[in-house]
Amino acid sequence: MAEQIHDDARTDRTTAYFVEQGLKLCGRQGVHPALLFMEQAGVPRPVALRVLCSPDHFRKAHAASPSHA
Repeated sequence: MAEQIHDDARTDRTTAYFVEQGLKLCGRQGVHPALLFMEQAGVPRPVALRVLCSPDHFRKAHAASPSHA
């Protein structure tokens, strides 16, 4: 059971990384290229669409990030 939790955490970090990269790509090239990138990287389509279609939520979280202060 602990191994499953560890695998889930690794998957979540990997997905989060590709979502972040997709959002950066969205800022440079637009929604469609970002969606394609995330799908090819293995981000579930509903997750990618939710993130890309909710720019207000992303901007708030992104602005609050310590690396962007």
